[in-house]
Amino acid sequence: MIAIKTGLAIAMLLCTGIAEGSLLPQNIWQFIPAASSAIKNLSINDVDNALLTFRLSSENEYIHFYTAEPVKLADGLLISSIELRLSKNRQGMSPLLIFSPSNQCITLTSVKEHYHDLSMTDYPRGHSENEVTSFSTPADINRQKISFSFTVKDPDCLARVVIAGD
Repeated sequence: MIAIKTGLAIAMLLCTGIAEGSLLPQNIWQFIPAASSAIKNLSINDVDNALLTFRLSSENEYIHFYTAEPVKLADGLLISSIELRLSKNRQGMSPLLIFSPSNQCITLTSVKEHYHDLSMTDYPRGHSENEVTSFSTPADINRQKISFSFTVKDPDCLARVVIAGD
């Protein structure tokens, strides 16, 4: 029961758009499930009630692309390069959230301590040092997967997290 209340409190706090403070999730391991929960049913009609304050940055025929200001977690980790993609059609693609942890190195070993059942879902093909090796969770009960990506340029530190529907 305490875990449910804590999760709800984190999700509600994220909905306020507060970008920094002592009530934010302590770390990325609390931020990820809160963000995952907050976006699972999000649509362009209720994006103003989202986990962060998102601004429409572009769109195409099918998708709205949003960005948000960086968020500093209680442990000092900065969540940056935040991007949200929402389908214009309710039956379209599931919400997709992308962000990059910065100013601290999160290793694959650390990721595996929190997400045990990972499989490699992408790997570099030798075209750029910005290509990634990605490890993804299986789809959860809400059909969401979380992918953790590490670049060729800095293979020891987490570069990007993607939360997407299956």
